[in-house]
Amino acid sequence: MKKILILNCFFLSQTYLKAQNYSNNQNNNIDTLKTKLKADSAHTYRVQKLRPYFNLDYRNSFIKDAPINVNGLQLGILIKEKHIIGFGGYMITANSKQKVKTKTDKNIEAYKELELKYLTVFYQYVAIDKRYFQLDFLTEFGLGKFDLKFTDSKTNVLLLERSAGMLVSGVGPIIVIRPFTWIGLTGMVGYRLTFEKNPNLKFSGIYYGYGIWLDIRQIIRNYKYLVIKRNYKRQLERLSISN
Repeated sequence: MKKILILNCFFLSQTYLKAQNYSNNQNNNIDTLKTKLKADSAHTYRVQKLRPYFNLDYRNSFIKDAPINVNGLQLGILIKEKHIIGFGGYMITANSKQKVKTKTDKNIEAYKELELKYLTVFYQYVAIDKRYFQLDFLTEFGLGKFDLKFTDSKTNVLLLERSAGMLVSGVGPIIVIRPFTWIGLTGMVGYRLTFEKNPNLKFSGIYYGYGIWLDIRQIIRNYKYLVIKRNYKRQLERLSISN
């Protein structure tokens, strides 16, 4: 009888030890998966020292009290999520090139046609970068060319044509409000200083812009994280099934 009791106790203890070891292994596997999930998440959302920067820049301004729209493309490098250095190319839209009725210095009614293009080197500093708000400061300097024509509105005779190069410099803040990490609204205002001495041109002045802010990198990051999280849940489900 004693031998049977001893054998039963032995088998029970072995069964308990096996169950305990299995439970410990399960817990270790779960802890390993959690650690891997944290590491993969941290790698996905890591701060990169260098990454490419791309931006479609739409601006509105005034030249000689007439509104114009300028479309631009910025290409550069974002350094440590704080400094952006790059090049920008800008040109006025087709609507802004159309004839606008105005008056010359001699008070003659005329149509004005403007062609304007310029390239810039820019530096943008990310001063504040919060979950819902971002504040940047932009400084730019560049070279461009303009072609300006005045034609008599009655006789269609060319009154004045001026074509020349120009120096462009600008500075201003950029504000981004983002209800989500990957999309938001952006607004900017600045002052464009052009070293063109003709008082009739008045290229210098305030410019502003607004639009939708879209972070493609953040969309890719969020997608990668979802894939990682799905794989993590599947592996947890396999562990629970095997249990």
